[in-house]
Amino acid sequence: MRAVTAIAGRELRAYFLSPGGYVIGALYVLVNGWLFVRYVFNSGDPATLRPVFSFSMLAFMLICPAITMRVISEELRLGTIEMLLTAPVRSADIIVGKYLAALGFLVVLLSPTLVFVGALEMYGRPDYGEMLCGYLGVLLAGSVYLASGILASTLTSSQVVAYLTTVFFWIIMLLATKGLLQTDLLPMAWQARVDDLVIATDPELKLRDFAIGLFDSANFVYFGSLTVVLLIASARSLEARRWL
Repeated sequence: MRAVTAIAGRELRAYFLSPGGYVIGALYVLVNGWLFVRYVFNSGDPATLRPVFSFSMLAFMLICPAITMRVISEELRLGTIEMLLTAPVRSADIIVGKYLAALGFLVVLLSPTLVFVGALEMYGRPDYGEMLCGYLGVLLAGSVYLASGILASTLTSSQVVAYLTTVFFWIIMLLATKGLLQTDLLPMAWQARVDDLVIATDPELKLRDFAIGLFDSANFVYFGSLTVVLLIASARSLEARRWL
């Protein structure tokens, strides 16, 4: 646990020492502020952050790979990975430490949106249960995107390749699920089964439930287990480099 804490602290400090982190944060807050003023903070409109949550879940698909693309790729490029792997620390500790740092930075990135909650409280009657569910959905989406980005980062020394691999993976996954739902090429008996499978695995549909304040424990388990699987795969991938 001490090794995980040390790695997480070092990585988290690195995020705040890099100008890229501030640029990502500024752009994210700027767009969210515009969405809030344009679509939420209007007289007579419901006091809800649904547009902000929906945007965040989509934006994190692009932001999270930018956060994680360097965590292992940079070590591989600079050659410092050998020093890290020969240290008395497990591959799982390295991955978990770097993941916790990335998740902590994501929480900091999300924290300015609490100003919107205060504004809604002053001028409306927001549903805090819906907001908590929305924030939970955003964090779950971010956790999965971060875990997949870390996995991609263990596979290449190029940050650009790690970023694009993660982004295109999720884009292809979303397009594939939407295409399977809309296709009429399959026989009727097969199409019904395919639709059920797609609905059960489509992350966008599950995230939409969180954004509207609908908490389903199955959705929580889906994202939690997917995050764990991706982190285990990342640890295995990093461990394999010990023997290369």
